[in-house]
This record gives sequence, C-alpha cells and structure tokens, in this order.
Amino acid sequence: MKKCIMVLTLAGVFLAAQIQPVALAQDQTEIKSKAETAKEKAEAKAEKAKEKAEAKAKATKEKAEAKAEKTKEKAEAKAGKTKEKAEAKVKETKEKGEAKATKTAKESKEKITKEKENATDKLKSATKSGEKTEAKGESEVKETKESGKTTLNEKMKTATEAKEMAKESKDEAVGKTADGKTVFEGAKNGHYFLNDKGDKTYVKDFVGAKIVGQTKKGQNIYEGPRGGHFYYTESGNKEYVKKDK
Repeated sequence: MKKCIMVLTLAGVFLAAQIQPVALAQDQTEIKSKAETAKEKAEAKAEKAKEKAEAKAKATKEKAEAKAEKTKEKAEAKAGKTKEKAEAKVKETKEKGEAKATKTAKESKEKITKEKENATDKLKSATKSGEKTEAKGESEVKETKESGKTTLNEKMKTATEAKEMAKESKDEAVGKTADGKTVFEGAKNGHYFLNDKGDKTYVKDFVGAKIVGQTKKGQNIYEGPRGGHFYYTESGNKEYVKKDK
C-alpha cells in the first residue's frame, strides 16, 4: 500500500513537472499575443490620430489659402477701383486744365485781336488827327503871318496870366520840367506845372525831384520838400513809405 502511495506521489510529481512548463509556455504565448494586440491597437490608434491630424492640418491649410486668396482678390479689387478713381481724377483734371488753357488762349487771342483793332483805330485816328493838325498848323502859320503881333501879344498875355496864377497859388515850387516850367506840389501832394493856357498839368519825374531809392518793382522813391518818402502808383497816386534807418 505504501509502495502504491509512493508510486502515485512520484507519478503526480512527475506529471506536475511536465505540465507546469506547458502552462508557463501557454501563459507567455497569451501575454505575447496580448502585447502584440495592444501594440497593433496602439499603432492603429496612432495612425488614425496621425491621419486625423494630417486631415485637420490640410483643412486648416486649405481654409487659410482660401482666405488669403479671397483677401488678395479683395485687395486687388480695391486697388483696381482706387486706380480707376485716380485715373478718372487725372483725366478730369487734365480735361479741366486743357479746357482752361483753351479758354485762356481764346481770351488772349480775342484780347490781342481787340488790341490790334484798337491800335489800328488809334493809328487811323492819329493819322486823321495828324492831317487835321497839319492843316491846322498851316492855317495857324498863315494866320500868324497875317497877325503875328496880335498872336505874340496874346501868348505873352497868357504867359503873364499863368505867372500871375502861379504867384497867387499857395502851392510850393519843388522843381522844374525839362523845358524850364516851374513844378509845384499841390494840396493833395500831386506835382504839376501850369501850361500856356494856365491849366495844371501833372507830372511824376521832373528836374529837382530828389530820388532816394527804388521799390521792389523798380519804381522810383522820391523825397518830398517836407522830407516824406513816396512813390507813384500805376494810377498816378502817391504812396508813402517808411524811411530807411
């Protein structure tokens, strides 16, 4: 009996020794299989995540490119519109300038034509006046020959009257004309001399006029008898200026 028990025990130990490696091998195979499965799942998951990331990046890139293209188109459209406006404005300015230049040229041409006509009229008038003056001169010469003494007396009388008027005048003598007539300064500061008829004839430049400088436009600056500095405007009026220190 004891021998049987011992034999069975040994047999059981032997069988256990044979079975345990097989079980361990099966466990390792299962672990390895699970690890490979987990690895495959992880790789598949990673691949899927990679694909998603690439798809998302692609979509983002496409959106960015579409937005950039749209922005570019808008910018080009805006630039084109601005360019068109600028060109239209330049064209309008050019047209206005040309119209103005044409108008100015036309006005200048009309003015020149008018001035030519006026000059022609004046020449005709001067010619007629000259003819009349010549005829009048011949007539006066004839009359002078006939009544030389009477004319001389009348002229002397006129000159005497002019001198008397000058004496009676309170205006101050400030110089003489080139032909020797006395120049006076009137109440309104104008300079004049008395002609043969006794009328006032106003002058600007005369002998004795003291010129002390010129304006920026080249007009003579005079010093009056009271020390004032002035020049004559285009209308013939006096314009006083400050004295240089």
